[in-house]
Amino acid sequence: MALDPFVVWAFRVSDEPWAGFLIGSLILNLACVMLGDVTSILARRLNRKVYGAYHDEMVKHHNLSVKALRNSDKDAYKAVNKQAHEAFGKYFFSQAGAFALSIWPLPFALAWMEMRFGGIPMELPFSIPGVGKSVFYPFFFIPIYIFARIAYGKLMRLSPAYRRVLEWTKHGKGEEMLSFVDLLKPSPDQDADEAGVKGTDGPEGKEKP
Repeated sequence: MALDPFVVWAFRVSDEPWAGFLIGSLILNLACVMLGDVTSILARRLNRKVYGAYHDEMVKHHNLSVKALRNSDKDAYKAVNKQAHEAFGKYFFSQAGAFALSIWPLPFALAWMEMRFGGIPMELPFSIPGVGKSVFYPFFFIPIYIFARIAYGKLMRLSPAYRRVLEWTKHGKGEEMLSFVDLLKPSPDQDADEAGVKGTDGPEGKEKP
C-alpha cells in the first residue's frame, strides 16, 4: 500500500488500457530486475571468500578424481569423488542462494499486482486454445519479467563498466576444471615411460649415442 503511489504511475503512462498495462508491467519488472541484480552483486561481493573457498574445493576434488581415473586408481577415485560431490553441493546451494537474492523483489511486485488487478479478467482480441478469450494478469506479467531479465542481462554485459562490476564480484583462484575428455590423454607417468622407450635402441635397451 505504501508503494502504491510510486508504482501505479507507470500504468497510467498511456490512456489506452492495454498499452498502459503492458508499459506499466514492463517498467515494474525492470525495476524488480535491477533491484534484484544490485542485491545479488552486493551479496556476491560480501561473500566472495566463502564462495571462492567452496568453488576452489569443488574444482580441486573434481580434478583429483579425474587424475585418479587416468591412473586407474579406483579406490582413490571413489574417495575423492565423494568429496567432490560434497563440495559441489556446498557451492551449488551457495549460488542458488545468491540467485534467490536476485528475484526477491518479484513476490512484492506480484502482491501489488494482485491488489490492483487480482480477479479482474482481461479480454483478449482472440481466443487461445486451452486458455480461452480472457486471462488474468500473471498470463502477461510473468513472461514480461522473464523477457526483461534476459534482455537486461544481455544488454548490461555489453557495458565495460558492468563487466568490471562482475569482475569485482568474481570469486575463486581461477583454476579450471579438468574435462573427462582429458582421460583420453596419456598420464604423466605414461609420457615418461614412452619417453624412456624412445630413448633406447634395439631389444637390448641400449641408449642411443
